[in-house]
Amino acid sequence: MKIIILYFLILIPCITFGQLFPEVPAFKGNIKKIIEKKYGKELNPWRKDSGSYKPGVFSGWKSIYLFDENSILTKRIDAFNGKVNMSCSYLTKTEGTKKIVQEKTKDYLSDQKEYILEYENFMDEDGKVRKVNFWEQVSPESSKELFLIEMNAEYNKNKLTSFTRFNISATGDTASSEKCLLTYDTKGRLKRIDRQDISSGFTTSIQYYFNEKGLVGHYSIDLLAEIQEYGRRQIQNIYFKYDKRGNWTRMYRKSGRKNIPEAKRTIRYR
Repeated sequence: MKIIILYFLILIPCITFGQLFPEVPAFKGNIKKIIEKKYGKELNPWRKDSGSYKPGVFSGWKSIYLFDENSILTKRIDAFNGKVNMSCSYLTKTEGTKKIVQEKTKDYLSDQKEYILEYENFMDEDGKVRKVNFWEQVSPESSKELFLIEMNAEYNKNKLTSFTRFNISATGDTASSEKCLLTYDTKGRLKRIDRQDISSGFTTSIQYYFNEKGLVGHYSIDLLAEIQEYGRRQIQNIYFKYDKRGNWTRMYRKSGRKNIPEAKRTIRYR
């Protein structure tokens, strides 16, 4: 489970909850419910000799996001082909200058196994996050384990400009780390994140591009730019279309001249 969670935290820049890594694009407005369908279907995955992947085809996966009266996300339900596989509830609480965001996941395919992620945010007197501890609890009977730390946060006025991530091994030592540098445009919008692995020096860059309404039209991820094959572009580009309230309703990638759907959202407001 930890490996899967780390994959999402490290590679997916638009799904975040309690950590320093920014949420782009973020939810906006008085949202009540979001229904999200994911595209890209694997056909006959159980047969290695005949399995194939069909981009742009509805995968069968659907997620439902539920929000409270303050438009704060409280629950997500994931279903495959109409059958609920898991649900995740979100709880936020404040203890002095510490903000804790908790995700509690129930897996209905394995006797409702419960898994908890907790983001422990330490804030200064101005409300800026200075450090985040990431904890996991694989079952109600087990103890919490620290597996990731974000710290050394630096700000320029109210803009986060850099921080460091440390992966924590099972022994409690730092297993690997990366430095994150954030750059803003003249309008104060986040335009680039550079993530440098401290041990190897390799860099992953995330570039944000804005449309005429000031929303993120698309972002591109340049994975390990230093070791790309010569003459080949290995950049992942994700594009968005928005509703009138500034929330994305279509996520897609371009393949040649075609727009390949990645996800579609139906958003209901209060």
